[in-house]
Amino acid sequence: MSSLSLRSVLGAFVVCLTSLCIASQAASEPIRVATLFPFVEDALAGSGDKISVVASVRRSMHVPVAEGVVDLGNPHSPNFEKLAESRAHLVIGDRNIHGRFAEAIARLEAEVLLLDASSVEGTLRALESVSAALGGDAVLTKKIAAARSAIDAVKLSDSVSILALFGSPGSFFATSDRVWLGDLATRIGFENVAVGEESHRFPGLVPVSDEIMALMRPDLVVLVAHGDPEKIRADLIRKTKRGGPWVGLARARYGIRILDPALFSANPGLEMGRAAKTLKSLVQNSDGNSGP
Repeated sequence: MSSLSLRSVLGAFVVCLTSLCIASQAASEPIRVATLFPFVEDALAGSGDKISVVASVRRSMHVPVAEGVVDLGNPHSPNFEKLAESRAHLVIGDRNIHGRFAEAIARLEAEVLLLDASSVEGTLRALESVSAALGGDAVLTKKIAAARSAIDAVKLSDSVSILALFGSPGSFFATSDRVWLGDLATRIGFENVAVGEESHRFPGLVPVSDEIMALMRPDLVVLVAHGDPEKIRADLIRKTKRGGPWVGLARARYGIRILDPALFSANPGLEMGRAAKTLKSLVQNSDGNSGP
């Protein structure tokens, strides 16, 4: 198989249906897919014998990949030696996260599909590109349509402001609308109050400071913990103690809610409809007095 040029890899959508990767392999063996998106692995489940996910990154560093799948480790810095060993025909990655690895990926004798999944619609279109690259996967196409309908069915009846935080040991980031979680919240009717300059290292995430948080008065605060959830939760509680600059968060009408990392720590892909319902339920079923 031929390698894609660096210029092609850096394109917004590198559509790799070039007959080399797909058509020539279909008659003799399944298309071997390596994904740097965990949600792509989920989306391809049930697609039949013509597709085989042979390598994937971890959803959580504490949870290994499925048995029989090559473990590529951290999605932000995947193991390229193991990726090469997987002998994948098609490598699927995130344009924003993995664009810096374009040259390394291009050296692999595989077709490459780099996608933009920073928004809700971008994620669904990314999966449509995956389907197209695999020759039009009917099962996946049906799943995408169902996911889009599930998301569109969720709408808030009243305006509610939200601050969505990603927490890691020692730091917190607010999610802008250029991250799937912020975009999803806005799409179903929340007002995203995240403000500030985005991180250069983590596009779409805004580092938060005491000065910024002192001005925040959101109706709902949600937290996705990366690392030890209890330690990060305790750190947030400490920051929201009475009299501190983060006290406005403790006064949130619908409280501070810790989101399930299994659903919210990474882009859930086809499960975005369930994520939307979860966010809506936090204001539908709340008495407005819940704390961290």
